[in-house]
Amino acid sequence: MSFEQEWSRASATAMRLNGAGRAPTGGGGRADLVVTPSDKAAAAKFIKEDLGPAATYEGGKATLASTSVFGSSNTNHGVLRGWDTRKGLDFCLERWGEAWQKISHRLRGEMNALYGTKTAFEVSEADRVRSLNKALEPVHGSRLNDL
Repeated sequence: MSFEQEWSRASATAMRLNGAGRAPTGGGGRADLVVTPSDKAAAAKFIKEDLGPAATYEGGKATLASTSVFGSSNTNHGVLRGWDTRKGLDFCLERWGEAWQKISHRLRGEMNALYGTKTAFEVSEADRVRSLNKALEPVHGSRLNDL
């Protein structure tokens, strides 16, 4: 049996774990989830300084591990070089690389969105303060000023 046949049979009967149904809600209590701009800045900082670099480091491990097992054209001869399982591993590594790129782009997008939301809130806050201050300024030329 070829790898393609075996893979199509395995993927046809695979179990999906991303749809377990709706979880019960917590009742009619008052929601207490509050996210402040500083929380968003902290989350963006965590992605930038910890999670992003860790994802980059861990994502490269799969390629290095496969090179040590199967070898590469310009370095060493791996332990399993020339085996038929290379085709299956290459397929898995290609899928891994695609998923890794998607996650990296998603993390970068989330980080930028968090920083952008913080900036948008700060600009909105400054605009509101300006408009309120403008409303507090006395109107010139009113007869009420002379009272």
